[in-house]
Amino acid sequence: MATTFQYKVSSLKTNPSDDGYITEATVQIFGTEGSVTKSTHCHCVFPGNKAAVGSGFKSLDDLKKAEGEATIVEWAKAGWTDYKVKKLEASVQRAIDDQNSKASEVLINAEDTSYAAAPAVTPDPNAGAPAA
Repeated sequence: MATTFQYKVSSLKTNPSDDGYITEATVQIFGTEGSVTKSTHCHCVFPGNKAAVGSGFKSLDDLKKAEGEATIVEWAKAGWTDYKVKKLEASVQRAIDDQNSKASEVLINAEDTSYAAAPAVTPDPNAGAPAA
């Protein structure tokens, strides 16, 4: 079963002296698979000010409406980039997998393989032996 993800704005920081320009948003990321729902949260800082946004500025009152939440989530995800969005969703997925007792990662040390030995590191005469 595939996990479905949902993003919800949990808090906003605004600059009251700049028409309520949003300076930061905290967003919760929920993942649901079957009957298991897990979450994490992350914040995104929005540098700048109302003047820098120009005609694209949206009032805080508009952004407090249901459709405004989707806009803020879009801004946060753009600020995080796809890489971080994938990392956040993977974190939630691991929590779901742990709850469902699914193996999400197995660590195999080089000592447990037939790999060739790693070369010895030459110690720096000024710093002593390198850490093993």
